[in-house]
Amino acid sequence: MDDLLDPWFIVGGYAIAFVLMQLAGWWEKRGTVASAVCYALCGTVVSETSLYWLSAGTGSSVPQLVWIAFPLVFTAFVAWRGWRQQTWIRWLDPVEEPTFGVLPHNGHAVRLGHPDLLPPRRTVEFGHQGHQLLGVEYSTSPPGRSGGAVKLAEQIDSIYAMVELRTPVVPTLVIRPNTKAFEPEHFTPLEDARITRNYFGWLDPVAPKRESIEINAEFDRRFSVSTDDPEFAAAVLTIEVRALILNDPWFRVRPVAFGGDAMWTIESGGLTEDRMFGNSRRLAILAAAVPAPVWEVWGDPAFSSVAAGSDTSYTGWNGKRGGVVRTPVNRRREAADRQPVTSVSLTMRSLIALGLLVGGLLPIGNSVAAMTGLATETHLVVTATYVGTSCPVSDNGCQNSSDRVHGTYELGGTTHEVTTQWYGSLPKRGDVVDIAVGPLWWRPVLESNRASVITLLYGLIPLVLGGGLAKATYRPRPPRRIRKLRKEKAARV
Repeated sequence: MDDLLDPWFIVGGYAIAFVLMQLAGWWEKRGTVASAVCYALCGTVVSETSLYWLSAGTGSSVPQLVWIAFPLVFTAFVAWRGWRQQTWIRWLDPVEEPTFGVLPHNGHAVRLGHPDLLPPRRTVEFGHQGHQLLGVEYSTSPPGRSGGAVKLAEQIDSIYAMVELRTPVVPTLVIRPNTKAFEPEHFTPLEDARITRNYFGWLDPVAPKRESIEINAEFDRRFSVSTDDPEFAAAVLTIEVRALILNDPWFRVRPVAFGGDAMWTIESGGLTEDRMFGNSRRLAILAAAVPAPVWEVWGDPAFSSVAAGSDTSYTGWNGKRGGVVRTPVNRRREAADRQPVTSVSLTMRSLIALGLLVGGLLPIGNSVAAMTGLATETHLVVTATYVGTSCPVSDNGCQNSSDRVHGTYELGGTTHEVTTQWYGSLPKRGDVVDIAVGPLWWRPVLESNRASVITLLYGLIPLVLGGGLAKATYRPRPPRRIRKLRKEKAARV
């Protein structure tokens, strides 16, 4: 096994890329700049780690152009996706100015025409599946701030997106998720962090007579409800609607409000295409679940037909925006109560999983071939040996190293020079040793069954990690908390 092939370095490179990918997904909910930087760094780490393996780590010759071109191509893909998310509005045939809904003003959601209303960063209104939708991107930072560093901090920290769906004029009703709702049975720090993050940018409706109300013990544990018309709240929050809100993880981290001629939600991060269509779909699902008499008594009887007739399935609502791969993946993730993935996130997950799987299968295949006699057998002429060192734990200045052997062997009429880690008794200079050369790229030298077994075990690490990441991405299991809740619900039935 080639000494330059340090399995822990390879696995470490992919592990760093995985962490960067997770950070990019986390930042994706907050701003495009930090997310794009993390995705670009992730792509660079993946490509350079893979190329190291295929070049310095394997003795193979990879052209210098590939070292430079691969990360540049991936960075260009990320930049294109960023441009697409910034310019998607032009493809929607939007109206010029908002015609309904609420806009941000000093931390509140106020009606159109409010005095001293500052224009938000961006708005888009368009019709979809019979509904009228409005997206608003706004900043929680006070106006008048300037400077490059301030703008970058604002892009990362202060940008929020509000998505609205037009309704008949109704009283005010706010449903907000609670943090630490599942303690002490379950601890959900990541969910609680997202809830808190969304609270920072939440736009409270202006309703002076609004008061908190109780629904039932289970719902009140997980959500806080306030309204200026308790009768309206009771009519909306039926058993079926409460079940929808309790069982859909989307509502677990996002507040929802009814008020005036709109219902809306907010989320930290810019107004992207995925966020606009994903959040508006959940609002349409909720509108369809509200009993028809509610819209008849408090609003327009025709709206219930519009809400019930909308195709709110993932494919029907998003159309071809998800692509032929991402659409079925997100359908399966939704069925498993997992968050959908963006195209960049899916690409990065797939690349990392593929790299780990290939990185595991190659050493495993070479090891199995050597142990079963399918590998090419030849002779290694030893030209030098190096005795490894084993350092005591107390000696911080010492560096551990393994026994190595340097030599040459003939294969296919060509002389190959190799330095390989040695797991048996060290031969002497000038000795001729029987070896097996793996049939798969990078064709490692394996001098014994012990070397083959150790190489196989090294290969299992990235194989298991890659398989786990692929399954978690393409066919995920529901979270443990969701599985437990489903089991308890089935037991009650």
